[in-house]
Amino acid sequence: MINRSDSTTIDRPLEVVFAFVTDTANDPAWHTDILEARKTSDGPIGTGTTWHQRIKPFMGVSEATAEVVAFEPHRKEVLRGVAGPMQPTLTYLFEPADGGTTFTRRIQIEASGLMGLMLPLMRPMIGKRNAGFVANLKRVLEQEAPRA
Repeated sequence: MINRSDSTTIDRPLEVVFAFVTDTANDPAWHTDILEARKTSDGPIGTGTTWHQRIKPFMGVSEATAEVVAFEPHRKEVLRGVAGPMQPTLTYLFEPADGGTTFTRRIQIEASGLMGLMLPLMRPMIGKRNAGFVANLKRVLEQEAPRA
């Protein structure tokens, strides 16, 4: 299993950061592996919301699904995904920080088959990419007027 967390403080109000991040349709703006994300369930975003994603993590384009399995407004969101043989779980944490927001992105990946054997080799790359996604989010939210 891969388990990695990275944090940053974003100079934007917690409500703005939370709304932007929990709307997975915004992922292509900051998560370079996500080409497209589309909500596939009805109602507001919360526990049970589902997403379909087109991703390009390493080689080629593939499809993935994700479901919100925990949702605490302005505090936490947990998504569980399926991308072929990989089952990522993403935990997003939001904390107030002097008018801004401390954001933490934790990724846990389990995999089956050959991909499971490759996880130890992927660990350094996943860590570097996770840190990059967090830095991208900070850059996007601090440079642009995000839609909430």
